[in-house]
Amino acid sequence: MSIGKVISSPWHWWSQLICLAGPTVCDALGLLLEVPLNLPSEAIINRWLSEPVCCLSLSTDLFTTNSKGYPVLSQAHQKINSQVLITGQSHHERGLAVYQQYVNWIWKCTVEGKSLYEKHSRGLEDQLQEPLQPLQDNLSSATYGVFEMDPYKYKAYEEAIYLALLDRSGNSKSSQCANIPVVDAATSIVYILGAGQGPFVDASLQASKRSGCPIRIYVIEKNPNALLTLKRRIQTDWQGKDVHLVPGDMRQLPHPPLEKADIFVSELLGSFGDNELSPECLDGAQHMLKDDGISIPASYTSYVAPLQSLRIHLEASRCGGGVRGPDRIQKQLETPYVIRLSNFQLLAPPERAFTFKHPRSDLSTKPNTRYCCLTFTPTEDGTIHGFAGYFDSVLYGKITLSIHPQRHSLNMLSWFPMVFPLTSAVQVRALQKITFHIWRCASARNVWYEWAITEPAVSMIHNSAGSAYKMGL
Repeated sequence: MSIGKVISSPWHWWSQLICLAGPTVCDALGLLLEVPLNLPSEAIINRWLSEPVCCLSLSTDLFTTNSKGYPVLSQAHQKINSQVLITGQSHHERGLAVYQQYVNWIWKCTVEGKSLYEKHSRGLEDQLQEPLQPLQDNLSSATYGVFEMDPYKYKAYEEAIYLALLDRSGNSKSSQCANIPVVDAATSIVYILGAGQGPFVDASLQASKRSGCPIRIYVIEKNPNALLTLKRRIQTDWQGKDVHLVPGDMRQLPHPPLEKADIFVSELLGSFGDNELSPECLDGAQHMLKDDGISIPASYTSYVAPLQSLRIHLEASRCGGGVRGPDRIQKQLETPYVIRLSNFQLLAPPERAFTFKHPRSDLSTKPNTRYCCLTFTPTEDGTIHGFAGYFDSVLYGKITLSIHPQRHSLNMLSWFPMVFPLTSAVQVRALQKITFHIWRCASARNVWYEWAITEPAVSMIHNSAGSAYKMGL
């Protein structure tokens, strides 16, 4: 931001101070905001709450007296959720303690009213996590256990499998997808690709029971840790069921099943949809799916939005343990992270980036590399610290999963957004165009993202050639 420009609000004063101070000093700065009687617009409040606000100052003059003689705040003031410092003279005979009790009551109501997603992720807010790479790394039982706490995802998969079985058997009253061929009452072959500890086997068996459609399940998994659990469950939980374990990488099984699948069931999705290499995995397995077979999920789409969050920018700057220096900081600011976003603001709504569909008819002609250029128009002045990434997925028919902020699946816990940082923060004015470029690149061994902005300023291409972060094939 140019120091000579007209500074039009306290937020602009703060923004200019941040630019002048630099990251080392900014790391030690926090805000105490005095709350006025007449609150500004929701957009301006949200912009402030994306800054490192340590405390809000509430004057006793903001309180009114209710019918029982106790001080209360307006509905609008009650929604501002932060630590509070009460100032001014008491207007109540019991002194300032009654104001404190009221504020504590608001805080308790706020905590109790939080969604399951918010309660589940408490303590993880704004923590930078490296995205999982289950294709390259073998996940632990503890990690699988966290995933299996999700109350929405497995129910959605069960419903998708149930509807797919009904459509294939011809028992559905209203088919969920066009051009699904009806088969006879023979057993449907279901492949669970990347079975983990078996929750999708449970979902498939339950869907079969509900639909009355018999199934044979082939459980495909490469992780030795998960294979031990799956072997035990075949002997116990699934004893007597038509469930068969096939160890190995789904892309090149040493001993594949002799019969092809009617239905693929997989959950290889990451916070940005394709970042756990679902396209490469499902493409590699597609030769085991019948020509008229179904994939669950059928498609997934990623989305991007410009992000303002000084806290995340500073956290990324100091990542890397004891290793310091400009080169290390540069690498950390060119690495995508998975983050439970809390202290942030989106400067514009998310826009669609990449879409992948399965099964593919163009498997031999179209690679999984991608490029898109997205434009955004913020309604308020702000600072771009990076870009937030989201995804949604069509499992089958109308059954979906989504972490898109405008349509997040209720109580779904399995994914936090992804963040693509910028090495340098960029100031943007209201209605000024933001142009963002993102590439999905690939080599024989790796996949990686590169990203840059060209408006309102031109940045470097981040993570060029996967120099800071890549996903192993």
